[in-house]
This record gives sequence, structure tokens and C-alpha cells, in this order.
Amino acid sequence: MRLTAASARPMTAETRVEVRVSTIPTVLDGQVRILELESFRDDRGTLTHITLDEVGLTVARSFVVRAPRGAVRGGHAHRRVRQVLFRASGTIRVDLSRHGEHASVVLDEQRPAVLIEAGVWAQQTYLDDGSTLIVFADGPFDPAEYTTDDDATTEDAS
Repeated sequence: MRLTAASARPMTAETRVEVRVSTIPTVLDGQVRILELESFRDDRGTLTHITLDEVGLTVARSFVVRAPRGAVRGGHAHRRVRQVLFRASGTIRVDLSRHGEHASVVLDEQRPAVLIEAGVWAQQTYLDDGSTLIVFADGPFDPAEYTTDDDATTEDAS
């Protein structure tokens, strides 16, 4: 029997759920990675681990977005900054574009996080009331860093 650190309550095999994918799915030629995360569920809820070092992201800035159903946020790319989008609650569709290629990823309980490389245009649509997204970025806020061009590249920043 194993004890959880948070409560010292026994966690049985039935309450532990690992969310694992044998290969990390990618879209847009590997510029967007759906992160494989481990989750633990029991009658008190779900605890999901996210370790940003494993994807080479050093956080310089983070922020939380909570939005009503139907809200659309984002709609830009970053010239140099990489981001991890982590869905804390609800369901959020992330539309992505790079060099004329388009893809969508739905962030939900089974797929809560995605790594977006610099130069990828992204827009989030909040599909449930009160959906919450936590964004971890490896660069500071800089208005010159943003572009609404869905074909932005990291070379644009030179």
C-alpha cells in the first residue's frame, strides 16, 4: 500500500491512474507536442504532474486565463518564446497554424497540456463555462514578440 504525500491516505491500485502515451504525439512537423502527463485520481479528485524541465522549458512568465464558453483568446504567434498551455479545468480547443499547415488539439482531462514552439500561431476557444488555462512561457512579456501572422517564423525576429 502506498500513501499520498498530500494526505497520508492510502492510495490503492484502483485509485491511481497513469496517463501515458507510448510516443508523444506531435503536429505541425513536431512544432507542437501533446505532453504526456501522469495523473492520480481518487474520491477527492485528480492530481496531475507537470514537469517543465522534461521538455526543456525554463519558465520566465506564467499566467492564468479563465473564460466563459465560446470565448476566443490568443490569435497570435511568438517570435522567440515557447509556451506550455496547461488546461486546469474545462475543455479548450487550440487551433494552430505554421507555414500554411493547420491543426487543432483539444485540451481536456485526457490531454491537458501542449508545448508550442516559437513561430506557431495559436488561438484558444473555451468550450465550457469557467474553463481555465495556465500558460507557462520561457520569455518575458514583450509586445514586439507577438505577431498575428500565422506564418510567423523565428527568423522574423532577426
